[in-house]
Amino acid sequence: MSPNSLQLRTISFSLLIFVALIFGDSALRADTIYTNFGTGVAYAAGAGVIVTNDGVAWSSVAVAFTPSADYSLTSIEFVVSDLIPNDSNDVTLGIFADNNGQPGATPLELFGVSPTGMFGEMFPDNVLVTTVTSIVQPLLLAETQYWFGMNAAPGDLVVWNQNVTSANGFSETDGSGNWSASDPAQAQGVFEVDGALAAVQSPSTADTPAFPTPEPGAWLLMASGLTALILSRRRFRTR
Repeated sequence: MSPNSLQLRTISFSLLIFVALIFGDSALRADTIYTNFGTGVAYAAGAGVIVTNDGVAWSSVAVAFTPSADYSLTSIEFVVSDLIPNDSNDVTLGIFADNNGQPGATPLELFGVSPTGMFGEMFPDNVLVTTVTSIVQPLLLAETQYWFGMNAAPGDLVVWNQNVTSANGFSETDGSGNWSASDPAQAQGVFEVDGALAAVQSPSTADTPAFPTPEPGAWLLMASGLTALILSRRRFRTR
């Protein structure tokens, strides 16, 4: 193999490393889109919003949030506890688009979980924090309102534990499929929405750089790769 051919392959390999470090690192890293958890994932163990089942509307309680950039949903964290022991205590959760200031009828994605404890118990180390991972990974657009909703199983009552960060206001149904805003002073159920920054952003964020900044570790590896490339070129010139 000629020196020029080997040098060309070395340059191509280094460029692949460069691209992978910039884009691969960002794709694996999730950012917080919205959270009302307190420091150290704190929430109220003894206070919450009672969630029932509305036979007409999909969910009984939902909280709005607005992404600051375009994200693909990756996961959601929340705390739900059982109020009355029930054999059918599954809880259904969903991400919804907005429909005139209320959750839309069709969820972008659904999740199913079971409460992991009884309401009012003191849970050490926040053991009740539940995480669901998005399979669909719907795109959540910047400056667009979405909703995270919770629905109990028929005949069951669960509690969506409240936040301790003074995040207030949510939407609820009346048992007949009608959504309305709660008292704006009522605390929201605690939750966090995480996502991966979308590679191609919507027109609303066109003035924001579409390519994320690599983490310090990525810069170090990239610098190492470029240094190796320079040294390789020097060896060929010496030959």
